[in-house]
Parts: sequence; structure tokens; C-alpha cells
Amino acid sequence: MKQKRFIDRDEYLSGFSDEFLVVCPRCSKCAKVEIDAVRQDASLGWRSPRKVVCPNCAYSKTWAGDSISSGDNYDWYFRLPLWLQVPCCGEILWAHNEYHLNFLEDYVGSVLRERRPNKNSALASRLPAWMKEAKNREEVLKCLGKLRQRIR
Repeated sequence: MKQKRFIDRDEYLSGFSDEFLVVCPRCSKCAKVEIDAVRQDASLGWRSPRKVVCPNCAYSKTWAGDSISSGDNYDWYFRLPLWLQVPCCGEILWAHNEYHLNFLEDYVGSVLRERRPNKNSALASRLPAWMKEAKNREEVLKCLGKLRQRIR
């Protein structure tokens, strides 16, 4: 049987920040924070205007700030809780969106993990130890499966 292999491609958490699946502040269903296509300006990068839109209740709000708060289980712009989060191994397991979830499933599900030397800032090197430990693999994969069900 061939073992699954993960090869680090120097991906960063910011690479998964174009879209956040969040809990709608009005109806508590899944909403999306994304770049405002109408007002987008590629030269602004992460400062490009964002909007949160809920397809369930039509909630909408625009962000045009100049500072963000990255990391943890909230979106970086409106600070809304992520839709994709679940308790796991005494911690909170979260993902920004389906692409981030794919990355986590690939990493955690791999027995062989290859990283480029001296690349300590890439996402694979920044994942928490509890998520990387072989003893937690089954539980983390089970929790990632629960997150996968939330986007179907």
C-alpha cells in the first residue's frame, strides 16, 4: 500500500484569505466574506474592499478599512466567527474556506511530509503541534470530515 505524501509548496495562511466562510450575524447560517468585485483594486492587496454577503437572509455589509486582525477562528475583516470550526483534541480546529480545508486534509492525512529547509514561515511549519502529531491523526481527520459536511 502506497503512503500518502505531502509536499510543502510554501503556502501561507494569507493564500487562503481571499474568501472566508463565516456565521451570518443576522441569521446564523453560512455567509461569505470576499473581495468586493465592484470596488476591488489589485494594487491594495489585502486592503482591497471586502464585503460579507449572506445568501440566506440577504445580509450585506462592506469593509473598507486599513487594518486587519489575522489568524484564529474569525475572519480578518469583520471579525465574524468562521463557519468551519469544531472542537478537536481539546482545541478548536478551523478553516477559512474549502481550499484551506483541502490543504489541512492533505497535510494531516499524509504519513510522509516533506518541507523545504529554512522555510519556517510557511503554513505547514506553523500548524499547531497537536494537529501534526500522529497520535491525533485519526481524530483530526474525523473533525476535518465534520467541517467538510458543513460546506455540502
